[in-house]
Amino acid sequence: MNYQKTILVGFVTRDAQKRTSKKGDINYATFSIAVNDGKENATFFPVVAFDKLGTMATTYVKKGRQLLVEGRIETTENGRFNVVADRIFLGAQAGKPADKSKKGEKNK
Repeated sequence: MNYQKTILVGFVTRDAQKRTSKKGDINYATFSIAVNDGKENATFFPVVAFDKLGTMATTYVKKGRQLLVEGRIETTENGRFNVVADRIFLGAQAGKPADKSKKGEKNK
């Protein structure tokens, strides 16, 4: 049995861009995220999202937003790699909290 799963949490470095395959039959989105090692170093990961997930990405995946990407690593023909997203969880946008509600406060 073979199995691969990659989970990355980082910040979007550029807005997701909608793309179409050379044949025009496959829609997808590309973007990249930076994952910080807790010090001064960051690793940049190119991400590809297909179909409905790609459409969602072009709307919500914006530079500075924190994301959790779950997927797998795929090598391209030229030897580079991409993370093919299976799921994307949106976090806070740069300068904006993910949840503005105040805990413990009752509705009046």
